Amino acid sequence: MKIAPPDQHSLKNFRYTLVMHFSRLRLSRAKTPTRLKSLWPRLYMVVVLTFCASAGAASSKFHVIGYFTEDGAQSGSYTVKNVATSGAAAKLTELDYAFGRVAGDQCQIGNHEAALDHSYSGAQSVDGKADRSGPGQLRGTFHQLQELKRLYPRLKVILSFGGWDQSAGFSSAAQPEHVRDFVRSCVDTFIKGRFAPGIEVPGIFDGIDIDWEYPAIGGGGPGRAGDVKNFTAMLAEFRRQFDAVRPGLLLTAALPAEAELYEQLELKNISSYLDVLSIMAYDEHWSTEPLSNLQSALFHDPADPSQPPLDKRYGDYAVRGFLAAGVPREKIVFGVPFYGKGWAVAKDENHGLYQPASGPLDPIGYRELKAFPDADRHYDEKVATCTLWNQGKFWSYDCPEAMRAKMNYIRRLKLGGVMFWELSHDTEDGELLRILTPEPARKTKP
Repeated sequence: MKIAPPDQHSLKNFRYTLVMHFSRLRLSRAKTPTRLKSLWPRLYMVVVLTFCASAGAASSKFHVIGYFTEDGAQSGSYTVKNVATSGAAAKLTELDYAFGRVAGDQCQIGNHEAALDHSYSGAQSVDGKADRSGPGQLRGTFHQLQELKRLYPRLKVILSFGGWDQSAGFSSAAQPEHVRDFVRSCVDTFIKGRFAPGIEVPGIFDGIDIDWEYPAIGGGGPGRAGDVKNFTAMLAEFRRQFDAVRPGLLLTAALPAEAELYEQLELKNISSYLDVLSIMAYDEHWSTEPLSNLQSALFHDPADPSQPPLDKRYGDYAVRGFLAAGVPREKIVFGVPFYGKGWAVAKDENHGLYQPASGPLDPIGYRELKAFPDADRHYDEKVATCTLWNQGKFWSYDCPEAMRAKMNYIRRLKLGGVMFWELSHDTEDGELLRILTPEPARKTKP
């Protein structure tokens, strides 16, 4: 059996921790009786073996990553307290808070009122206590996240930047003349917790997630020549500054599943800086296409009439592409949707799939799809995804059967875990998330 060597930043973290412990041992040795000093070489070996085992265990961690939206918290439809009461906090390894803003070549808080200013009552709060009034007090979702982490200390909270609507600032921020100061602004604001004058609370965020859609090609924002190289350099700068502040901070990225997009990226290079490369294996077909299709198929459907490059829009193709590019499989996290993508389809032929569509429908969550009465629901085990047709509306989504099939696939390929968009789309009791979770974490007593 071959053991893959750890990447560079993992070795840095390991060496840092080992040196600190050896320093403590040396100090202790000076005070050790002579007859016990002969045992120190053996003790050193025990320490080394212990930390090697710990490093191996860390590299094999299975990630369960769920996105939480600031918009949902602001509207009150899904707050940080819901993360706890739904059982999600006990199941997730990482909670990705979406989104911060990239503007003016700086990392910024997306919505100050939601993140810092809004006062939660005791009934609305994670810990049952109302937010404190007055200046210099941490309130809003950031305070709620702090309380959530006190109850669930194993949960890591990551600040995500970008997304389809907020990627326009990346191309300028990643320019060589801007990138160092840009990354420093992210670290200062979110890792060191310098949120506002008089409010400095480090430790709420355990890392940063980059969801740039998309370097060079553009999409959610305009692209430019040089974006791909600058993207790699930006991640390298994040890693450098993270390690200087505190080894172990998480750097993750949400990356496209479309071959024409990910093949533009320097996947092998960026994987040396990233802890997680999440493949967004959804939205692979858009509701603006003239025929209804599958947004999150795991495997190719021979009946799919799509022409290149749309014929390669399925999850397994992306995973194989990332592996072929040299990405370590334990860093690949497979993304699944907790929502459906819809087309207006008049006739219920072939369950509404591959039929002419008169237009797109707005995406809706799984909990709404589950509530449709008397719908034509179909699970296709060949492609491991589901469809629903109801009164002239067709939806492509992942039902529980699809989630189970994808989890089997993830385990079979020994990938690093699963990611999903987003928490509020699940049922109140977390039906889909339960399928994705090996074991719940333990809650700490308040």
